[in-house]
Amino acid sequence: MNSGVPDLFGQPLLVDPGIALPTLPLDLVRKTGPLHKVEYVIEFVGQRSVLAGAAVQLLSPDWFQALGQPQCYAMRPADLHWQRLTPAIDGSYDSLAISWPFISAKGTISFQSAKHLLDMAEQFGPFLQRRAMAMPVPREVDAYVRLLKEAQKNLDIGFEISVMSSRAQFYEKDLWIECAKLGLQFSPSGSFDWRSPEAPYPLFSVTPIGETDCFSLSNVQKAMCHVGITLGFSVPLCAAPIQAVEGCFYVAEHIARTLGGRILDDSDRELNDRIKDELIQNTKLALSLFSKIGMTTGSPETEALFG
Repeated sequence: MNSGVPDLFGQPLLVDPGIALPTLPLDLVRKTGPLHKVEYVIEFVGQRSVLAGAAVQLLSPDWFQALGQPQCYAMRPADLHWQRLTPAIDGSYDSLAISWPFISAKGTISFQSAKHLLDMAEQFGPFLQRRAMAMPVPREVDAYVRLLKEAQKNLDIGFEISVMSSRAQFYEKDLWIECAKLGLQFSPSGSFDWRSPEAPYPLFSVTPIGETDCFSLSNVQKAMCHVGITLGFSVPLCAAPIQAVEGCFYVAEHIARTLGGRILDDSDRELNDRIKDELIQNTKLALSLFSKIGMTTGSPETEALFG
């Protein structure tokens, strides 16, 4: 971000260690195998090892299409975790599974489609000398999908606060300088993000309010102004929501103090200690709701359901 832009800003865009948000280390478990909470899974079970040359037929065009283009996973005898099935034909596997998202852009799995996929998998099973076992069984799929749709509807929760300029104009140039000092990273979508190296989604993002909701160098060249900024994130997709809320408060307070502004919540209430505590408690409540359905925010399961 620094290369070629100092002339625009009158100074290099540098992180200020005295005020920058810290890098947040996260101990995230990134699953590579079937996501049982959000996917219909069929595992090929049995005592015999599966020859890789037989398993690879799952990737052949005929079987892959007949099985509805599933995700295919395998475990070799020395593996501790599932791996993507590859075209390799050497060796053998102890475990083999295929899966499909219950809910996707292509539609939802139903009892009928789950039963059809299981029937097809049962036809493939003899090639492996194994039996196809569905999780959950097809008759339970419709009820399971209803629960996931309910979770999608009720738990698609966002956090958002804003900083409104006291003079109705934050120069975009000044916002770039302050965001850079705070250690926020400019993203291709035109936001400034607080990121963790382990998390695929930002912990929170800063975007302008006004003529555009994206930052850009062309806006800086035009001396564009904004009436305010928004700071926020999707709770399901955030790997550390409480830290993200506190980070939003910190950045908002810095911008308001440095550039002159008022901090408001999403109900246009001016932020104070009582409202900050209320927003933190609301976020903790949201986390408990995810815990009740056996999911954690920022996990592959919530990414699949809400991403």
